[in-house]
Amino acid sequence: MPRVRIATGCHPHNARFYDDALEDVLRARLADPRVAAVGEIGLDFHYDFSPRDDQRSAFRRQLRVARECGLPVILHVREAHDEALAIMRDEGFPEAGTLLHCFNLDWNVLEPWVEAGCYVAFGGPLTFKKSDDVREAAARVPADRLLTETDAPYMTPEPLRGTACGPEHVIFTAERLAEVRGCAPGDERAALLRQLLQNARTLLDREPTAWQERAARAFYADAFATLDGAAPAAADGQ
Repeated sequence: MPRVRIATGCHPHNARFYDDALEDVLRARLADPRVAAVGEIGLDFHYDFSPRDDQRSAFRRQLRVARECGLPVILHVREAHDEALAIMRDEGFPEAGTLLHCFNLDWNVLEPWVEAGCYVAFGGPLTFKKSDDVREAAARVPADRLLTETDAPYMTPEPLRGTACGPEHVIFTAERLAEVRGCAPGDERAALLRQLLQNARTLLDREPTAWQERAARAFYADAFATLDGAAPAAADGQ
């Protein structure tokens, strides 16, 4: 499926498991040319399924891996936006881009991320009845930094809230996004939808990076060398 792209990373919920061995696995996965981003990575201080120090360490290490690989990052941040932003500034935003995933807070929280050049993805919360602050934030994001998303199977948009979310439900989020940005049905709304598609492709539908090409060549060379070395032993055993 040539248009499918993959993100891979250690979610903050699992940060307690992040070590050198897991980072080696991550690097091997990132060599796949379909991988377009490192994520979801970040901080989740709501559930704290992993100790916060482990979350911080895994976040920093994966930002460094992303920069080395030339890939953008997809961030999961919950109740930790100030600290996550401080870490991003300290480590450096990846040149390939940063996507703030499933944003559902107000403009005061979002503004410094937008000023840093981040992309922002809005999902089902944009449509919720009590989410006026989210809609106000979405109205202020530059058009060339906007994305929609599902966060499936969670965050199903109105009018289907309470059911499992799927990719097809993004149409409800996109419609609400167009409304809050004052885009009337017709040419104006179509232009916004084309912009959203272009934003997603610019950030995520990318050619393999130079690092991925080198890593893939090394991986396959090692794989074939292993097979070549194993063949005689197998023959001797017959």
